[in-house]
Amino acid sequence: MNFANRMGRLASLIDGLILWCAAIPLVLMMLHISMDVVSNLVFNQPVPLTNAIVTQYYMIAVAFLPLAAAEIRRSHISVDLLVNNFAPLPKLWVDLLMQLISLSVCSALVMQSWQLALEKLERDAYLMEQTSRFTIWPSYFIVPIGFGLMVLLMLVRVGCQLAGSPLPEIKDKPIAEESHV
Repeated sequence: MNFANRMGRLASLIDGLILWCAAIPLVLMMLHISMDVVSNLVFNQPVPLTNAIVTQYYMIAVAFLPLAAAEIRRSHISVDLLVNNFAPLPKLWVDLLMQLISLSVCSALVMQSWQLALEKLERDAYLMEQTSRFTIWPSYFIVPIGFGLMVLLMLVRVGCQLAGSPLPEIKDKPIAEESHV
């Protein structure tokens, strides 16, 4: 098994883990909000701290954890109007340069968000929701984890390109095949 195939398997494994870790808070958020709505309509009493939990944990996890999954699929927005007309070798070099720039920016975001998360941990950051003290410092660690996984997968991709064998593409698998009736 060559380097690119091993790295492709590693990237695929990380990708699957990321998607599951992002899907769990998404499902929990849907259930939590649904319970809040039902509780409010039926018992005239909303579920306490729903707004804080949704905005401080679920939404952050759903937004930042799948960044790496989008990166490995090359699903982020890109403008390549000119690059599409390049010959293969210059196109490869421009792609590599853009990946290195993205890697630098994402690495800076990891370091900065990690530093902020440590500051929030040190201060024991919380917010007051109604009459309850709600701890929020753990949610600050989701951002550097999301960007860190993105950096890891970018390093795998750049390593494969520099080794001369591009990373195999990871594509979404259909949940169910379409049936023709």
